[in-house]
Amino acid sequence: MGRYTNFLLLTDLDGTLLPQNKLLSSVDLMAIRQFRSEGGKFSIATGRTLQAAQRYLDALELDTPVILFNGAAIYDPAMKSMLNTVTLPSAAVEVTRLVLDTFPDVSAEILCVDNTYVPRMTFYEQEHLRICQVEPVCEAFDELPHGGWLKVLFAMAPERMADVASFFHEKQIDFADFVQSEAHFYEMLPKSTTKGSALQKLRRMPLFRNMQVVAVGDFDNDLEMLQTADISVCPSNAQPCVQAVADLRLTASCDTGAIAELIDKL
Repeated sequence: MGRYTNFLLLTDLDGTLLPQNKLLSSVDLMAIRQFRSEGGKFSIATGRTLQAAQRYLDALELDTPVILFNGAAIYDPAMKSMLNTVTLPSAAVEVTRLVLDTFPDVSAEILCVDNTYVPRMTFYEQEHLRICQVEPVCEAFDELPHGGWLKVLFAMAPERMADVASFFHEKQIDFADFVQSEAHFYEMLPKSTTKGSALQKLRRMPLFRNMQVVAVGDFDNDLEMLQTADISVCPSNAQPCVQAVADLRLTASCDTGAIAELIDKL
């Protein structure tokens, strides 16, 4: 029994655990090792695919299930297997095609368990793939698989975001949910699928039953997770809407060891 026994610390990656350079800090790594050595369970909840998150799973030596694809998948790094996935219905195919036809400057990542498919490459898409260190499958839209989509990420210039969001709002699409996950990214997810819904599934697992969940996030796509947790936390760089719901607002940012500060406070 340690002082962190019965705590599950669940953190977002980009903008929360990861600084702008996308390299795990030694300060956070040391704090996480201490937290785990004294009985705490540590996991991540990210919008990234398994391919894009794998290097961090390895660096953190995670042995507890993690949330991927913004809640559309739960993966067990110890068993190297997916425990749960939720996919978009077939109607998502035509909607994605229509977005690409309507907005020639917007790209789409079609994200499946095993691959990232990109039918159109743009500057913002190329930058995202570079940062995530993902090698996509680049094919014409009609050549892509039209099933097994966990989510679609639309990448665009920030000033284009309002137009794309309005497009989806006007279409009144009821088979999917939409969330902005970064200044350049707007995502289509299976209905009622969020990091929060995935956290509810985690809590039903024997490993996490009766644990107090501390969740940390910085952006809109973290809101449901924070509202589902027992204790919600955000770094100082979090969006105003996240700061408004957090029980604890840290003085440190993602660049200055926010997770280490949180563990010290716990």
